Amino acid sequence: MQPVSPVMPGSEAIETVFGANQPEYQPLPAVYLDTPARNVITRWRLTEDERLAIAAGADIVMQQLTFWHPYQPSNLQVVMPDANPEFVQEP
Repeated sequence: MQPVSPVMPGSEAIETVFGANQPEYQPLPAVYLDTPARNVITRWRLTEDERLAIAAGADIVMQQLTFWHPYQPSNLQVVMPDANPEFVQEP
């Protein structure tokens, strides 16, 4: 899986890149949404081998590091490249 830009169609002007100019990290394009929840959105593209594995029944596993803090809500979706994700409504 590789992070891709644009994160959302037309979002290039508001994207930030985590890990930019830090060779020890893979650059991660992201968009902050100015909401009370302060959403951070990233987009990932599967390789052909990953797509074939999923079609054959493989699972997707998500690891989230909490560093002993409360677990943050997550929203994992499948979205076509030219579409925006659907956002979870804030309480």
